[in-house]
Amino acid sequence: MDNANQYLIKPYVELKEGAKEQIKSCHLFILDIDGTFYLSGKPFEGSRKFVEALERLGKKLVFLTNNSNRTIESYINEFAEMGIELSRDQIVTAGVATAEYLFEEFGPKRVYIVGTDDIKYEFQRVGHTVVQEDPEVVVVTFDKTLTYEKIKKATQFVSKGALFVVTNPDLNCPSSEGPLPDAGAIASVIRKASGVYPNIIFGKPEPKLIEMVIRHNNVSKNEACMVGDRLYTDILAGIQAGTLTVLVLTGEATMEQAEKSPIKPHLIAKDIGVLADILFGEI
Repeated sequence: MDNANQYLIKPYVELKEGAKEQIKSCHLFILDIDGTFYLSGKPFEGSRKFVEALERLGKKLVFLTNNSNRTIESYINEFAEMGIELSRDQIVTAGVATAEYLFEEFGPKRVYIVGTDDIKYEFQRVGHTVVQEDPEVVVVTFDKTLTYEKIKKATQFVSKGALFVVTNPDLNCPSSEGPLPDAGAIASVIRKASGVYPNIIFGKPEPKLIEMVIRHNNVSKNEACMVGDRLYTDILAGIQAGTLTVLVLTGEATMEQAEKSPIKPHLIAKDIGVLADILFGEI
């Protein structure tokens, strides 16, 4: 990220007039996790300071991730090990939200999941039946246990008419080792092999998740701020949901990319610690 940060004259750059003051007035901060709060489970410098700032100022915090291969409990436990106590409603994942959305829209379904045991558990918890044959719905997630057999079955099922659902469009997931193939990349293989396009793509940049978080926290879109490291998912989702948006340069996007992109956040910050400084009036 040093190459990206060299473009910053200050710790932050306002791309839209009054963004700094709007941030101070926000009641709800919606944060991406990977590349924004931490990388491979290791918090960035300033991450804890940001959480402390929100607690001291009485502002709300919700983590919103396109990661779809984990349970809510696993995130709660992970943050607890960092010394950050979160409630279940402070973690929203694309995988769990997809399960809940499908249940609300279509009722309980027979679902074949390209995913881990954790996400299969979440679908069962919501009320779906996870099956290996004859599904009504095929759900593709970020799957670190991916096999050729899973791709083959998913391809055959969607070819026969099963609803084709992708939890999130990300092509890769950032890690300390480099980018990992994400749900969007896995789904593209199935799409090309079957000739069938996904019927539903959930997760950012679709605004559904952000709108749901805003509703559940009883704030207006003007009182919410979406913070993330990706222009085409985090920032675009916030723009489409009508919230304030902040791009941090600790993950995928660089300042140079932000300057060239038609997707413009309200503010660009070196990291979320800078937002804490803004909230405290230190900069």
